[in-house]
Amino acid sequence: MSPSLTAVARGVRPFIEAAERLVTAFSPSTWTPVVQRQISQCLWAEARQILPRFVLLSGLLSLAIVHIVVNTTNNYGLSGFALATVMRLLVVELLPLLAAVNVALAPPGRGAGAALVVSRCVLVIVMTTLSSAVALAIAYLGMYGLTPWGLGIYTHTVGQVFEPVVLIALALKSLLFAVTVATLSRAALTFGALLGIEILLLVIEFL
Repeated sequence: MSPSLTAVARGVRPFIEAAERLVTAFSPSTWTPVVQRQISQCLWAEARQILPRFVLLSGLLSLAIVHIVVNTTNNYGLSGFALATVMRLLVVELLPLLAAVNVALAPPGRGAGAALVVSRCVLVIVMTTLSSAVALAIAYLGMYGLTPWGLGIYTHTVGQVFEPVVLIALALKSLLFAVTVATLSRAALTFGALLGIEILLLVIEFL
């Protein structure tokens, strides 16, 4: 085999191995009672380690971004765009990527093989969902405070921002991030793949 083909084979092999892990993990024959118990144990171990810290950090990040965006838009007379901007920036762009990176940086849990793949997929999606909910709550409080009178405008803005196309794109991004973190074994390759997915989706969005 020529050196160029050898290099290509080496570059492709991690992705082939990742695909094999994914197929094995979600194959019905894999889901024996023992594996299901391992998945539960692995998910609990990693969630207990990562989830509280990540929700706290994502909440603080959301608070800082909401404060900056709201103050900046108010200064320039663009307060009507503040809520939609915060929602898109946090929920659609930043938090899914941060959730995936946090799971990728965490040491492996007690599970192995299929249990680790499934638990990490689930954990990325759960972390993205929880942090997004926290960010949306902070965005409301940052815009309207504790009063309920902003709920009408708020829900209308949420409906405008998260139209079906955006929701599908967000679900696809979260799923791709989850699969990438759960199946790729090399840290550098994982982060490169995450960045590549993010850039690709941004390019598609702006086409």
